[in-house]
Amino acid sequence: MSPLARRLMVVVMLGWTAACALIGWWATGGDAVRTTPAEAMVVYDVASPGGQHSVHYLTREEAEATLPSPTAAPSPAPTRLAMPYAAPKYALNAGIGAPKRTGDTATRAQDKPRTASKGVVVLDPGHGRGDPGATHYLPDGSGRWDITEADSNLRNAELIRDDLVAMGYTVYLTRNGPGQGPGGPLPLQFITSDLYARVALASAVDADVYVAIHGNGASVKSISGPETWYCGKHAEGAQNEELARRIQRAMMDALHEYGYFPPDRGIKEDAETHHSGEFCQFVVTRETPVPAALLEFLFLSNDDDARVLVDDRAHVLMARHVADAIDGFLQERRGAP
Repeated sequence: MSPLARRLMVVVMLGWTAACALIGWWATGGDAVRTTPAEAMVVYDVASPGGQHSVHYLTREEAEATLPSPTAAPSPAPTRLAMPYAAPKYALNAGIGAPKRTGDTATRAQDKPRTASKGVVVLDPGHGRGDPGATHYLPDGSGRWDITEADSNLRNAELIRDDLVAMGYTVYLTRNGPGQGPGGPLPLQFITSDLYARVALASAVDADVYVAIHGNGASVKSISGPETWYCGKHAEGAQNEELARRIQRAMMDALHEYGYFPPDRGIKEDAETHHSGEFCQFVVTRETPVPAALLEFLFLSNDDDARVLVDDRAHVLMARHVADAIDGFLQERRGAP
């Protein structure tokens, strides 16, 4: 570039700068532009509901005036809960307002006195929450189904709960609401975390006993009958076995009263049956801190068993007998005559 061209470029740039300054002076009415050091500014970026952003400038003094006083009293410490976990809202005591038997109340060591009752039972209707469990498909090959394990389990649990409440017990369910029809299985990590959440309810409500309620399924459709599982490798191993024995006997009595005579599949110790040494496979009976059992009512994969499970009369009979078994177990554990 020649010397003349360079001089011309400098002149043009200086002229452009002067013109911009003049325009700015005219736009502000001739007043001098007030400036504030950058370090004295606080900027807030505020998003509006429509997605637009606006920027607000405050001096540091103005911003500090919006802050709480450093001498303000500290917030009070949160109150410690009397129980290690809060019971879910859907697990509220089903016995509120129901008549209760008198003269048979156990004293319990906890932070707050409990409303008088014969004891606390947690019933865990298995599956649900997007997991239908075993499903009975109609034998016509249409792919249609008439009952899922999740729905059957919940119906059984609700009926057992009602019978126990009438006896004077406080009863909690680990879930409520209708189950869902057949679909893709839940990811394993979701199922496992859900099982631990159900077990936590037993600690949250200081339960006396925990009973998981399931239905069964098998690839061989001729397999039928109830069975009850327990964990013997547990601090409550002997009590778990006794609870399982009572529940299994009650199930067979109920089915015979109904007029159905499937095989008695008996009680099964988890670790021994699964050949897993000292480790029980079922989370709900292994991790529960109180006596626990897992009842498999019948096989939804068996047409005869499924016909029983779609009949509400059978559910009523089974619930009545299982509730009596739980009551008998707790009375004996408490040393009642």
